[in-house]
Amino acid sequence: MENNIKTIKHRFAYLDNVRSLVIFLVVVMHSAVTYSGLGGWYYIEGSPENLSIFELIFFAFMQSHMQAWIMGALFFISAYLAAKALARHGLNKFIKERLFRLGLPLLIYIFFITPIIGYLIKFYGPETSFIHNYIKYITSFYWLGGTGPLWYVQVLLIFCAIYVLVKKCFPVFIKIQNIDTLKIIFAIIITGVIAFLIRLIFPIGSSILNLQFSYFASYIVMFIAGILIGENDLLDKVTNNKNIKWLKLSLIIGIPMWVIIMLFGGALEGNYYFEGGLNWQSFSFAIWESLTAIGFSIGIIALFKKKVNIDNEFSGLIRDNAFGIYFFHALIMVTVSLILKNLVFNPLLKFAIVTIISFVLCLSFSFLIRKIKPIGILFK
Repeated sequence: MENNIKTIKHRFAYLDNVRSLVIFLVVVMHSAVTYSGLGGWYYIEGSPENLSIFELIFFAFMQSHMQAWIMGALFFISAYLAAKALARHGLNKFIKERLFRLGLPLLIYIFFITPIIGYLIKFYGPETSFIHNYIKYITSFYWLGGTGPLWYVQVLLIFCAIYVLVKKCFPVFIKIQNIDTLKIIFAIIITGVIAFLIRLIFPIGSSILNLQFSYFASYIVMFIAGILIGENDLLDKVTNNKNIKWLKLSLIIGIPMWVIIMLFGGALEGNYYFEGGLNWQSFSFAIWESLTAIGFSIGIIALFKKKVNIDNEFSGLIRDNAFGIYFFHALIMVTVSLILKNLVFNPLLKFAIVTIISFVLCLSFSFLIRKIKPIGILFK
């Protein structure tokens, strides 16, 4: 290559590259929440009321689409790799590896990173010391929901534990010969219906101990799909070129569908019926979301297999530091946002600046932390 970066083909490099893209989009998402006020985050500077109509539509469109597919895709990839790891290592080694790679970082985040962020944003008051903040954090049991973005790690641990139990009870897994169009359509419909039903009880925006159950339908379905595809060695069939069509369909059908729901569903008047309830807006939004979660994920993974199945120095750098970026991005982003707090910029410009600075710093910090023994091993 002209840039002297060594590029090679690797069978599953495209999965690593999709995961790297997702990690970057997580940083983008939380930066967008910071400056749009749409959604929940540690530190929020913007608000929907202060956005222009263009800015509001931009943030709402971008955030809802990212929310719809990125975490589901991450659960799918993690499930597929978990199925292969379990087959390779056996139950006991798999359990130990999951507890070390996921459980230990989760505990560090809950009892170390979250209290630091809480102190930075003065969660318990502007005059309180770090020690006072920490004592309040522990004694108030706020730590039970102190997972921050590592809620994903917590849920992945739970999903893996259930997978291990099922595998223990039923060593011979469900046999599937192929994943065809009808199965994908069925999965989209079922996921949408389940999401709609869940939101009758847990509407979008609600959470229990930092878990937003309103989004769990696609997470569960994508995790199960990853396990089944891993157990039955169907990845090549799922990611063949013809399934790129699902990326196109999720955009061609999904974008007009999203616009119609928002335009005629009351969202522009501040009536967010799509967040949950026994109404057409909530049902339509759940179906749109499942189409995006499943269709976009399948399509983009197939596209990456065809176009971005490469492993070079740059992609390897992002891949090796992906978990570190994810782990540290909240702390670093909040710090950057607070430092730039008094700078008056357009929300879109500030969002872009903070996204770029935060990602570069997260990558650099993760790279350095991975060099430190023994803690660096947790992020390898």
